[in-house]
Amino acid sequence: MFSQRACGLIALLLLGSLGLGCSANNYHRGRDLLSQESYRDAIYWLAKAEKRSPQNHKIKRDLGIALFKINRYKHALKKLKKAKTMNPKDSQTTFYLGMTYEAQNQTGKAIDEYRAYRTLGRSGGFKKEISKRIQQLTQRKIANEIALAIANEEKLNAERFPENTIAVLNFQNLSDLRELDPLQKGLAHMLMTDLSKVKKLKVVERLKLQELLKELQLGQTDLVDESTVPRVGKLVGARKLVNGAFTDLTDQNVRIDVSLTETTTRRLHNIDEITGQLARLFRMQKKLAFALIDDMGIDLSKEEREAIMKIPTESLLAFLAYSKGLDYEDRGLFNEAHAQYQKALSIDPQFQLAKERAAEVQIRQSAASTGMLALSQFENLFRDLEVETGGQIRMSRLIFTSAATQTGQAPQGDNDSREPFQEGIGNNDVSEAAGLDISIPLPSDGDDN
Repeated sequence: MFSQRACGLIALLLLGSLGLGCSANNYHRGRDLLSQESYRDAIYWLAKAEKRSPQNHKIKRDLGIALFKINRYKHALKKLKKAKTMNPKDSQTTFYLGMTYEAQNQTGKAIDEYRAYRTLGRSGGFKKEISKRIQQLTQRKIANEIALAIANEEKLNAERFPENTIAVLNFQNLSDLRELDPLQKGLAHMLMTDLSKVKKLKVVERLKLQELLKELQLGQTDLVDESTVPRVGKLVGARKLVNGAFTDLTDQNVRIDVSLTETTTRRLHNIDEITGQLARLFRMQKKLAFALIDDMGIDLSKEEREAIMKIPTESLLAFLAYSKGLDYEDRGLFNEAHAQYQKALSIDPQFQLAKERAAEVQIRQSAASTGMLALSQFENLFRDLEVETGGQIRMSRLIFTSAATQTGQAPQGDNDSREPFQEGIGNNDVSEAAGLDISIPLPSDGDDN
């Protein structure tokens, strides 16, 4: 009795080992074919491996990559999204998800995946390249959105915009002190940064506002016109717009006030005005931010309140340099902008926002000075700087080829007894022979659907 049970257990173990071995063998064949750019054949073997090991994220990832390579983006997304659910920290999965979304013109989702990749990838060189692509895609996305909004302006219905969408326009300098002009953008940017920390609000990006102002050729004075402001809100998709102004009362005192315009009703109402010493400018700005949030009826969490309370710098001179940098950046003068951010840092080395903008403006300069790579070129760069540098594919090829040759699983010389279908898989063979859970008639040349 014991002998029979023992034999049964041994048989089960052997069968299990055989199944795992077959799955691993199928996977390595698929991986090898993928590296050889035999994508249809790779799909065949990877699909067989997936059927035996449905919870293996690497198999799903590589199957998704192979499907991406033959332009089967819908099916590639399905596999890659499952692979990411299984292992969110796999950088290749995240990168190819971004590539697939970009290929489908889902630019926003592509940007999200590329941003996620920056926290996962190994190569500093490629992280710079992907940051550059994020910048290029963002600029293209914003330009397309603005052009589309202007072309369809008469059809836009602001009442359909979410209630929580808000844009912050540049402040006005009503004083006689022209040296304070940089604060027009600096204060607006600080308020925008604070509002972005409120989860219940969706704040329009500075880049989008700047793109609109450029397209409509609007200057600072146009942004106080009662007819222009609601139009700006409508074109950037904001239900509410924040206007601000500041003026000097004495050599040391300044007054800042903020108002809110409803895009749908064109109603403008004052939120608050605060008077204080110029040296306490940042604390005054924080009070206005809280007054604005309170006026919109938003209850802040403790974490949100504490985040908004943080003052980026105590130095007015550092903030003026930072504000000048913003203006230069908006005008495409990236070298000058970088110099101002560096000046702000030299005055206050703890000014984190200046440090971030100094790094970002270098990326913007690089993105603007070079054209955007085609997807295939971008992928090749990824493989050169990230995948091959890490040695994953290179080593897996060497290990598998060596092991397979020694065990007789791979043909040596003319000793190739494999069936012909393993080398040239037809369109119908992929789903039928491999038992794919998707039905994909593979495309003939030129079929992009």
